[in-house]
Amino acid sequence: MRRLPLLVLVGALTATCCGTASAATPGEPARYAKGRSQPVKDPVFPAYGNPSIDVLHYGLKLGWQPDRRSLTGTAALTVRAVKPIKEIRLDFGRALKIDHVTVAGKTAKPGRKGDDLTIPLRTTLAANKSARVVIRYHGVPKPHNSGQMRYDLARLGLRSSADGSAWALQEPFGAFTWFPVNDHPSDEALYDVAITVPKGWAGVAHGTYGGKTEKGRKVTYRWKSTDPVASYLTLFTVDKYRMHRAKGPRGLPITYWVRREDRHALPVIRRMPELLRWMEKKAGPYPFPSAGLVATSDSGMETQQMITLGGDYLRPEVVLHELAHHWFGNSVGPRTWKDVWLNEGFAMYFQIQWTADHSPGSMDDHMDDLRLEERFARRLAGPPGDYRPERFADHNVYYGPAVMLHEIRRRIGDDRFFALTRAWVQEHRNTGQDRASFTAWVNEHTGEDFTELIDAWLDSRTSPED
Repeated sequence: MRRLPLLVLVGALTATCCGTASAATPGEPARYAKGRSQPVKDPVFPAYGNPSIDVLHYGLKLGWQPDRRSLTGTAALTVRAVKPIKEIRLDFGRALKIDHVTVAGKTAKPGRKGDDLTIPLRTTLAANKSARVVIRYHGVPKPHNSGQMRYDLARLGLRSSADGSAWALQEPFGAFTWFPVNDHPSDEALYDVAITVPKGWAGVAHGTYGGKTEKGRKVTYRWKSTDPVASYLTLFTVDKYRMHRAKGPRGLPITYWVRREDRHALPVIRRMPELLRWMEKKAGPYPFPSAGLVATSDSGMETQQMITLGGDYLRPEVVLHELAHHWFGNSVGPRTWKDVWLNEGFAMYFQIQWTADHSPGSMDDHMDDLRLEERFARRLAGPPGDYRPERFADHNVYYGPAVMLHEIRRRIGDDRFFALTRAWVQEHRNTGQDRASFTAWVNEHTGEDFTELIDAWLDSRTSPED
């Protein structure tokens, strides 16, 4: 996620320990094997997510009525039992009404409590066996009041405007406000999404654009994710977008979805191929089959294969920041929200490197400016590895980890550092990682012990340089 950093305002392990499995087990649909995860309970936001289930695939058929600002949905989930279970518990917004639920084609009677949906099973589902759950629902979605200090995170999930447009922002959680979901980053899944809207409107989601079909006065837009997606990286937005096409490195298909009021930003948006080429030189090949940008929201978000930006965030360095997340956060993400620094530290670092490459001042000069802001951020929100929960994604998880990465670079040199960052993504693609796996991997690949340095930058209540 992109937060407007103070710097900008004032200055301009192993690959399998925590990852997604690649092979199906008996009783699990082979075509969804890439959606297999090892879910865990979150230490920061334990109310969201269910570690006893692993959703392999979501098939979402969604309809949006702009005049009523209402949603209809059919969600077909393929759910693997992590351990023997007698019920399937999902996160699902209380504002949405359930019309019908089936498990393996047979009607089930769900229970609701707050934003939890519980679906009883007729017989115990054994570990590693899967079940197909279909949930039909409708209603007027309501965003979740999160209690977060960040203004753009005070309300999470799907929100709509008086003109009938809608968009969803859901880091660290909030996908549950528009579809039934295991809303935790450790449970990544494959997706097929279809959004039906009136003619003149467009529905944009995460993944690769699969075209549109028209029927009467309605049009359906289709999206597909063949790489696993964490729920906070999903996207739902409806507006009167116009689509523009482009090609990135090696012919990578890119789509831009732009409203009339955002056409002034097209020169910036059309720099995505250039920004992708720059990132590939630093981090290796782009890890997904397509890329894109949708101009919406009042924030910035690295939604998978289709970054979400709006307003003042439509600037080259912000686009670069969100694209960097596709390597650091989307392809290799945090297993729990304890390690959100794994996302933001890397993205911040590459944003600063891009700025240093395209403006006066060396990388060291820019990092020296950042060090001053890092001290204040750490005092305000806590250390990056143990931040105050109400200050999720504050500046501290951006700045301190970025300085930490620069200290590693200083010790091993530029060539080894960028080889290290490229290898981290390529060797851990489509997995969730944590501090322990990162530290062990860095130590192994450098032949040096960085444990003390990493722990100091992530845990110290004051700057390690004080």
